[in-house]
Order: sequence, then structure tokens, then C-alpha cells
Amino acid sequence: MKIVAIVNEKGGTGKSTISTNLATALHRRGNKVVLVDADPQGTVRDWREGSPEGANLPKVIALDRPQMLSSISSLDADYVVIDGPAKAEAMAAAIVRIAHVALLVIQPSGADLWASAATVKLIRSKLDVGGSIDAAFLVNRTSGISKLSKLVQDGGWNDYEIDQLRSTIGNRVAFAQALTDGLSVYDKSDAQAKKDIDSVINEMEAAKWL
Repeated sequence: MKIVAIVNEKGGTGKSTISTNLATALHRRGNKVVLVDADPQGTVRDWREGSPEGANLPKVIALDRPQMLSSISSLDADYVVIDGPAKAEAMAAAIVRIAHVALLVIQPSGADLWASAATVKLIRSKLDVGGSIDAAFLVNRTSGISKLSKLVQDGGWNDYEIDQLRSTIGNRVAFAQALTDGLSVYDKSDAQAKKDIDSVINEMEAAKWL
């Protein structure tokens, strides 16, 4: 089993959007996938409850307290994708502690870049005590227009000792529509949105993270 955590203690970066689509991508590649909603706000639970009957989506379970995460080891899954909460240091620390892979989701905004420091600290702490975790920033809602977006996509801002994926997720309406409809972008007509998610999966596979 591989545990992939989608994290950032800042809210509004698009963690739930990334979680639902990455989990669905892995599920549709023939893997056993469980998507864990670790956020008390329950966005992923609401997403799944709003899905049409028979939708081809991964199983969702709620584990929104640190002590509940120990049950993950008993799941029958190839991949567990965890949608991490915002502003919950104890929960974020517990997620990082059990994760094999962590994607730090950021938007091309100054606030997101500054707020990433707390999650980076958790990852560095795990590595400093001899733990193992593959971690990288994943830039979400990118646009080719603004200078800041280009800077963030190019990694020119990144002074942290954390990698940044070359793949990015574009600022596309299909992602918001899919989340609202209880579906994934694989159920929508936006081919580029699907390519964005596939690119992230392919990059992680090439790095032997998956």
C-alpha cells in the first residue's frame, strides 16, 4: 500500500479538487484506491455523496481525527489518497508521519507561498529524524498570463529544500464543475484538464513514487 497525502495548512489551495481527481485517476488505472477525507469540513464526503448512482469513482471514508489514521493500515488498497485539512497542525503532523508521498498544493499567490512554510517544516522534521517521505510542491490553478504564475511554475520562488513537480494544474472550469457534480474531470469534456492530472500521475510514476 502506498499512502499519498495532499497537504497544505493553508485553506483554499484546491487540495480537495486535487485529491478527488488524483484518486479517480489511480482508480481508473485499475488500482484499488481509498480516498480518505481527513478534513472536518467534509468536502470530499460531500463530493462523493453528491455523485450520480453508478459513478466510476473510488471509495471514500472519513478519518478526521489523528488517532483514527491508524486504521489506514488495515485497508485493502493499493493506494490511499488523503485529503488533508487546513489549519490543523496536529492532524497535518499525523498525516505526514504516515505518508509515503506528500504533495504540497499551492496556488501562484504570495499568501500560498508564505503559508507553505508550516507544512514544509513538518516534512523536514520527519526527514531529520530518519523518516522517509517523497515530497514536492504541486502548483494548482496556474495561468500563463501573470508574471507571478510564470515565476511559480518555473520554480523561481522555491527556496525550500522540497522539490517541485514540473507538472502543474491549470485554472480550468472543469475542475470546479466536476467537484460540484460529484464527479471527476474524467467525466467532463475538457481534455486538457484530464492531461493535467495524468501528467502529475505519470511524473510521480517516473520518479518511482507510485
